[in-house]
Amino acid sequence: MLKLILEAFISISGIAAASGIVYNNDELHIVSDNSNYLYSYNLAQQRLSKTVLLEAEPMENISKANKMDLESITFDGNRYYLYGSGSTEKRNNRFIWDGKKVIQEDYSKIYTHFMQKFGISKEDFNIEGVVHIDDRILFFNRGNGPKGINAVLEYNSIDEDKSRYITIELPTLNGISTGFSDATVVGDEIYFIATAEDAKSTYLDGEIAGSLLGKISTDLSSKPKVFQIPENHKFEGITFKEKTDNGLIFLLCEDTDTEDAELTVYSLKVTN
Repeated sequence: MLKLILEAFISISGIAAASGIVYNNDELHIVSDNSNYLYSYNLAQQRLSKTVLLEAEPMENISKANKMDLESITFDGNRYYLYGSGSTEKRNNRFIWDGKKVIQEDYSKIYTHFMQKFGISKEDFNIEGVVHIDDRILFFNRGNGPKGINAVLEYNSIDEDKSRYITIELPTLNGISTGFSDATVVGDEIYFIATAEDAKSTYLDGEIAGSLLGKISTDLSSKPKVFQIPENHKFEGITFKEKTDNGLIFLLCEDTDTEDAELTVYSLKVTN
């Protein structure tokens, strides 16, 4: 049985609605679901910088109907990849950032490929986490649509015919269903987070009942193991920070569903 210790790690002014986070080289790179910026925070210098992803007014606190809904950021060792949720037509962007240049891509073809190949309705399609593993891209679909589909959608960039659809059963928290909200790779395991939100909609927010930490093998062959994260937070981003003699340390960010531009990043210590 794993032991989870949650603590506040750092507060950052100027970021609202955080939805994804990557820790790399003493910096935090953060996406927000209602912003057109990628935020980077240098921990040593305690300095926040912004990278423009898309020039459009407004740049922050964008309305639900118009936002790009960037829900995930992942790093493959060379470049950062940012993904929209795909839950509406305006949410099909992928951005690639190498630290200097931003490339914008229309990812609707890939999302449509998933929906058509595996019979997923638009109402049930909602990508909340993405990880890259060699030629595979794993998309974590949050089960907050009508059918409650929590699934990992595997896209093989070399051979589309090797794409897979694997449903994942997750437990409830306080009687409320949980849904994927992000994932990160540590060795040959994927650690994911899932939140319990009382809203059967990929579009609307609901009452929060807490979050889970889970893990599954990178080949997706194992049954997931899940553990409740202390306190009552809607965690939407997870990144691996470091391995210690006692276990692993992750950093988490949450979406408070407000326009408050004060982000608290939490550390989650995981020990045996």
